[in-house]
Amino acid sequence: MKLIHPETMGYKRVRFNNFRNLEPREMIWSPGLNLLTGANGSGKTNILEGINIISGWGPLERGTKTASLPTWNSGSSEVQLTGENSELDIIKVKISGRLTLRLNEKIISATDLRWKVPVLTFLPNDMAILEDSASYRRRLLDMVLALLVPPYAIRLHDYRRGIRQKTAMIRRGMPTNIVDRALMPLSVWIWKMREEAVLLLSDCLSGLGDILPDGVNLTLKRGGAGHFDDIEEDYLRSVMMNRERECAMKVPLVGPHRDDMVIKCRDMAACDCLSRGFRRRAAIALMLAAADGVRRKLGREPVLLLDEVTAELDASGRKLLFDSLIERKAQVFAATAEPCTDNFPGEVYIVSEGRVIKQ
Repeated sequence: MKLIHPETMGYKRVRFNNFRNLEPREMIWSPGLNLLTGANGSGKTNILEGINIISGWGPLERGTKTASLPTWNSGSSEVQLTGENSELDIIKVKISGRLTLRLNEKIISATDLRWKVPVLTFLPNDMAILEDSASYRRRLLDMVLALLVPPYAIRLHDYRRGIRQKTAMIRRGMPTNIVDRALMPLSVWIWKMREEAVLLLSDCLSGLGDILPDGVNLTLKRGGAGHFDDIEEDYLRSVMMNRERECAMKVPLVGPHRDDMVIKCRDMAACDCLSRGFRRRAAIALMLAAADGVRRKLGREPVLLLDEVTAELDASGRKLLFDSLIERKAQVFAATAEPCTDNFPGEVYIVSEGRVIKQ
């Protein structure tokens, strides 16, 4: 893919109406760094969630019911979010029992909307991505791939639905040969996509030597598999090898739902050989590598939503992060309860009980 010079993408303004605890109003944003600061529970994360929704990603937490999104004491069950991006497109979201997305008054799917303004969201647990559950590392790969490969999110959804069906069959003592065969092409395709994403992140990490220690490398560990070079053979034979264990444990043991992105430093698990400070730097590097990968493939700077990621950083770590973001000329929304507004190289917004005031 021939790359053009990266465009600066982002949101010029966003209006929140009857959303969570936020006061109904329209906010005008800086094209660079936007810092949202205030006490816990003030509404900072709700602003990030609103932007996440108008970007086609939905609520920040999977499984969030739309009934929980309206302001609890407003008397209305309808939420309206409106955003205007840097290309002057108008995005409208209506949430009333179901979620409806419109771009310039025409209904649009979430998959297509994500391409208008690519957004990457990083939550507090992502700062512990090296030592925490493999699900956080899979989430990073899936988030990048959903932006770069349009069918990815749909096929991943189909795969998860198949795994739920297989789990139910195992627990009922039913044979799973047919569903295993049906899951094979999806599993193989997702494995191939994730391996490409790992290669992309690895390549982007190589340009972040000022943040990372030497010798950090990434590989994809196929869930319950990885014994054979041919991916289709690996899936089928791994399923057969684990069939008795699956029956005993009552869960599927082979497939992308058990993948892990293995992060090593000098042939050791990075979480075991890096200090806490360097683990946090590695987390920052992975965030930046994801943004660089999206920019490299799409030719556009993604908008970054950072929820309390600075809480785990000292002053030098915060400076390193913000300097790196300024260098990339990306639009950033960072929420924090930490008192780090002094000399902040961007716009600062004070959030208190759902009210937002530009400092």
